[in-house]
Amino acid sequence: MKHKSYLPYLLVLPALAVLVAVLYPFLTGAWWSFTSYRLNRGGPEFNWGKNYVSLFTTGEGLHAVGITLLYAVVVVVIECVVGVALAMLLNYGRYGNVFRLLIVLPLLLPPVVAALMWKVMLTENGIVNWLLESAGQPKMLWLNGPDSALLSVILIDVWIFTPFVVLLAQAGLKSVPKELTEASAVDGAGPIRNFISVTLPMLLPVLIVIIAFRGIDSLKMFDIIYTTTKGGPVDATTNLHVLAYLDGIRNLNFGMAMASLIVLWLLCNVLSSFLLKARRREVMA
Repeated sequence: MKHKSYLPYLLVLPALAVLVAVLYPFLTGAWWSFTSYRLNRGGPEFNWGKNYVSLFTTGEGLHAVGITLLYAVVVVVIECVVGVALAMLLNYGRYGNVFRLLIVLPLLLPPVVAALMWKVMLTENGIVNWLLESAGQPKMLWLNGPDSALLSVILIDVWIFTPFVVLLAQAGLKSVPKELTEASAVDGAGPIRNFISVTLPMLLPVLIVIIAFRGIDSLKMFDIIYTTTKGGPVDATTNLHVLAYLDGIRNLNFGMAMASLIVLWLLCNVLSSFLLKARRREVMA
């Protein structure tokens, strides 16, 4: 009679433990999103999805969804354009290695520390307004103005994470054969046409990875926004993640907070699924 080995089952136990540790909080939160669960008013009571209806019918909820999408789109576009441009300059410039060290410095700072640094510099009497006054320009309410707060936070994000795009884009540019660009130049293609017809198609797989990382990170952005503006002034920079924090931690409305986070999770999954399909088609081509 053969002795039955339990080793395979023991090896699976850590994976099962991780699965339970992930699934249980997620399923609990998903259940709460369909309830009127307030910590100061007893246990969760099923409300037939009123939290989601409220999120997409009230001005506060729609505004948070709009800010989430706008922030992600603008940040990804600016970082990709600026990052690829800088990567090309570093790739073909004489002092690329020296400037690369300077460009990646923002990545060495934790986002919260970098955000606090910019918050100090963008105060009314900070160094940025001092430079504006020195140039004969009026001061600006960078983080305190309803019209400028979102732009200021976006620029802080761009400053922090564009080096990440530069590094990945430069790695992608290294894989572009010089023979192709030289042959295109011999055929009479200028720098712009050379980039569009040769470099960009070769760089597309790397760009998909960049958009995936930065897109998902921007959709769920919290630390930079909350550190600099706390979602204000008024609600000018309140995205879904900040709204969930305000509902859950400040107002103790766990049901509404989880509804915001589930919608945010769905947005991240839609983006990742779309980019995975695009990546798969690119590999198959």
